[in-house]
Amino acid sequence: MFVSRRSFLKWPAVMWALTRLFPVHASEQVTSQVTDATLGAWFDTLIPADETPSATQLGVDRMMLAVERRDPDYRIVLDFGRKWLDKQARAQGAADFAALDATDRGAIAARAAAAGDSPEYYFFLSTRDEAFAFYYQQPESWPGLGYGGPPQPLGYMDYMRKPTNTVDG
Repeated sequence: MFVSRRSFLKWPAVMWALTRLFPVHASEQVTSQVTDATLGAWFDTLIPADETPSATQLGVDRMMLAVERRDPDYRIVLDFGRKWLDKQARAQGAADFAALDATDRGAIAARAAAAGDSPEYYFFLSTRDEAFAFYYQQPESWPGLGYGGPPQPLGYMDYMRKPTNTVDG
C-alpha cells in the first residue's frame, strides 16, 4: 500500500492540533487497569512470544506508559488507540481488546495497518515503531535475531589487522 509523504505527515499534524484543542491536564488519569490490559494485549499482538519473550514480558507496555505520562501529545494517541481497540473488540462480542484471542487481535492489527490515511493507521505506526525500539534495545530480545550482542566492552580484538572480505574468503 502506497502512502504519500503528505498523507503520512497529515495525521501527526491532526493529532497535534487535537492536543491543542482538547488539552489533557496532568491531573487527569486516562489509564486504568482495563486500558493498560488493552495496551498490553496490543503490544503482545505486535510482538508475541516465540523463542524470545513477548513485549509485555520485557516491559514494553510499562515503558510506553512512562512515555505517555511524560508526553501529553502521545497520551492522546494512546488514549485514542485504547478506545479504538476496545470498540473493535466489542463489535466482535468481547468485553475489551485483551479478552480477544490472538487470531482476532491479529485481524484488528491488520485492519489498522491497512487503514491507510487514518488515525488508526497512525496509531498502528507510532506504537509499532516505539514498541520495536523499546523491545530490541533489550538483550533478551537479541537471540531471536541471531545477534550475540555488541563487541563492547572488549572491543574488536583484531583491530590492528587489515579487514578481510568474508565473501571472498
